[in-house]
Formats: sequence, structure tokens, C-alpha cells
Amino acid sequence: MRYIVIFLIVANLAYFAWNQTHSVEPVLQARQSRPLLNNGLMLVSEFAEQSAQQARLDEEASRLCSIVSGFTSVDEANTFMAGAREAAFGALLNLTGQALSSQYRVYLAPASSRSIATITLDGLSERIIEAELAVETYLITRGLLENGIALGIFGSATEAESAQRVIAELGYDPEIEEIPQSDGEIQVWLRPTNSGQVETLEWLDLSTAWPDLTRTENLCETIAQATQFP
Repeated sequence: MRYIVIFLIVANLAYFAWNQTHSVEPVLQARQSRPLLNNGLMLVSEFAEQSAQQARLDEEASRLCSIVSGFTSVDEANTFMAGAREAAFGALLNLTGQALSSQYRVYLAPASSRSIATITLDGLSERIIEAELAVETYLITRGLLENGIALGIFGSATEAESAQRVIAELGYDPEIEEIPQSDGEIQVWLRPTNSGQVETLEWLDLSTAWPDLTRTENLCETIAQATQFP
């Protein structure tokens, strides 16, 4: 019995000593904030906006663009595009093949009438002769620059700027237009605005003055991946 009492005393002393040397501090875990759960709900206005955007994307994906070819010059293509835009089409110039160096046209802006343009050309020609300048001038009779005065087409911007300075010294205000070039076909891409494709009657109205043009169709999404229609 005496040994049992001694054993219990020793055991209690050992437990007391262990508690003193191995005190356990409570560990507090920081409460982490969690984002609110997204249960998929959205405002009616947001749903309507997303639905409208998706409808526009679906319409664009199914819309057909016309690839128009048969132009003999960039000037012809630009004139055709101007008429297309007046008819509410999207129009974009596309030069196929390998890109070539641009040319640069120096010109006087179109006058309000053919008679005024002719008078301006006569006066400019006299000034050029007096100054002994080698500048070819003529009246532009068609296209976007109709009733303008051509002052030469040059192979570099430097040459065009030099001619521009010479004409400016005579008291005129010439402008420079860059003309892109390639060794391939000149095309215009047409995009309808209010329908899935260019309708036959719309095309006939647009191409009446251009009997040599041809038109093929493809998805707008396919032919205009890297370019935006104006």
C-alpha cells in the first residue's frame, strides 16, 4: 500500500512538471473573407444588353459581303466606293497580290464648276511657262477629283513635295494624294447595312455606270477579318 501511495505522488509530480514545461497556447485562425457567391442572377437591363449584343454578332456572322472586281485603276475604285457609301453601303478598298510602292499625285482641289476650273488651269499654265517649269498640267474630267487640276504623278513623296513647293510659290495651294499599288487585282468589298446581303436591285442601281464590274459573295466575317469597314 505504501508503494502505491508513493507511485501516485510521483506520477502527479511528473504530470505537474510536464504541464509547466509544455503549456499549450490556443491557436486563433484568422477568419478569411470569402467573395459573395455568384448565383447567376443579373439585372434585366444587363440581360437585354447582352442579348442585343449577341443578336448583332449573330447577324454579322451570317451577313454576306460582295467582292466587286474589274476596276482599271484605284481612282475608279475610289469613285465607286463614294457612290456605294452614298447608297448607305460599307465600302473598303482591297488590293490583292504583292504590294508595290505607292505613287503620289499633286493636284489643285476641284473647282465649283468646269468653267472656273478651266480659267484656273489657263492662268496656272501661263505662270508655269513664265517660270520655265517642267510640270505637266491638265484638267481632271471625272471621278472624285472632277474639275480639279492635275500637276503630275510622282514615284516618291519627296518628288511630290518638291513639285508642291514649286506650285505654291506661284500662289496656288496644291495638295498631295497617295495612290497605293499592287501587282494584283483591285477590289472593293461591299457590306450591306440593313440586310443579310446586297440585293439585286441595289446592285443594279449601284453598278449602272460600271458595266464591266463583276460581283461575288462571301461571309463578311471571312473576308474582313483584319480590317474594319468605314
